[in-house]
Amino acid sequence: MKINKEDLLKELQIVLPGLSQREIIEQSSCFVFKDKKIYTYNDEIACCFPSCLHIEGAIKASTFLSILQKLNEIFLEVEIQNGELVLIGNKKKRKAGIRMEKEILLPIDCVETPENWKPLPISFTDAINMVQYCAGKDETQFNITCIHLTPNYVETCDNYQICRYDIKLPLNGNILVRRNSLSQMISLDMNEFCETDSWIHFRNPLGLIYSCRKYIEDYPSEEITEHLQTTGIQIKLPEGLKKAVERASVFSVENVEDNYVVINLSKGMLRVTGQGVSGWFKEIKKLQYNGQDMDFAISPALLVDLCKKYNECEICSDKLKVKGNHFTYLTVLNPVQK
Repeated sequence: MKINKEDLLKELQIVLPGLSQREIIEQSSCFVFKDKKIYTYNDEIACCFPSCLHIEGAIKASTFLSILQKLNEIFLEVEIQNGELVLIGNKKKRKAGIRMEKEILLPIDCVETPENWKPLPISFTDAINMVQYCAGKDETQFNITCIHLTPNYVETCDNYQICRYDIKLPLNGNILVRRNSLSQMISLDMNEFCETDSWIHFRNPLGLIYSCRKYIEDYPSEEITEHLQTTGIQIKLPEGLKKAVERASVFSVENVEDNYVVINLSKGMLRVTGQGVSGWFKEIKKLQYNGQDMDFAISPALLVDLCKKYNECEICSDKLKVKGNHFTYLTVLNPVQK
């Protein structure tokens, strides 16, 4: 069988989100080939995509990707020999054999087959991209690590900040999906979706089916709605805030698990601070604020997005709120101890 190496690499990279770094499920760190498709599955995400490599079996993903990236050939001959996938290039002068497990043990049959596809609203990707930053990271509080999807809006809350994006979704009811599952879908140009009993599936024009496990759990939407009704004094955001945040994020991005910039409010000014392992950055902007000294932490990517779309916020005694036509962000303000 002759294949185009670059085509195969693109196919493998598309299904990477379904891989597991640790083999928590047998073959969950493998590419599985079956019925002219590639499958990956890690219990939270399942990916299925048409493949030019028409074989059946499981191959260790990291090894397969690495050797393909290091081969110079555009086209490769592929053979199955003695339980190995053999790649042949350079007029048979260059060969590589990769052990292949013939028996497929990855439980891809656990993922229900999507059938009744519906159009995905165009703004869905934007909605997920904005609310994802306010999901929590504390695994002991499962629901705050998820994005709450409802027929009328999507939302997240980490007990300190809230994001809600109004969007009409033809869902069967309210569901939770892990933030990490949905965030990896943002760049995949999905335009259709389908719900089954345990999964929500997305599909793009290339034929990728990206499935996320869904959960039916309580979520504090009523309390969130109550908080979002907070009103305060309207204040214009400082000019140049977006650029200041981008400069601060040069350092904050080094904190992979906690990439936040800190915003300090004090009389007449706003200060942006970004800190990482290799240094820090601070910048002061004028602000029409006359309250007590307060601060809050926020994802720089979210704050940059807010600055692009909105130029005002509301501040009350202990909260800051940014509201647009379809989106509301609210965060708790912390008094600064002097």
